[in-house]
Formats: sequence, structure tokens, C-alpha cells
Amino acid sequence: MANLEGIKTKYVVIKIEDFCKYVKSPFKAAMLKNDLEDIAKGREADGKKPMNIYLVINTDESYADEVIEIMKRNGHWG
Repeated sequence: MANLEGIKTKYVVIKIEDFCKYVKSPFKAAMLKNDLEDIAKGREADGKKPMNIYLVINTDESYADEVIEIMKRNGHWG
């Protein structure tokens, strides 16, 4: 597992496959959709793109420490 020392939790990542598999309630699914729409509208009101696209890696990947080093060199760690 990667060395995660110094990182703060800033994001929530939900694998779509897991969401579809484990969230069986249409009501809960609709609530999340509404929340995501509210966030997108708020970001737009703040002059930001409504949605960003992120690259995501699991910390148990063999190359995770290499990615962490790249992030640190570019000031994107912590």
C-alpha cells in the first residue's frame, strides 16, 4: 500500500459499478442525483466548471508511490 503520510481527505470517489450494485433504493439514488445537481449549479454560480473530471488510482496499486511523488513535485499533495 502507498505511503499516504501528509494527505488530507478532499474527495469522495464512488465507483459507479458499486453504486448500482449496492444502492438499491431509487429514492436514495434520486437524492444523490439531486445533490450532485445542486453542487454543479453552485460551482457554476461561483464561475467554475460545473463538473471536473479526475484521474483516480487505488492506493494499493503497485505504481501508487510513483504517482504520489509526481503529485508532490507538482505541489498537489496534502
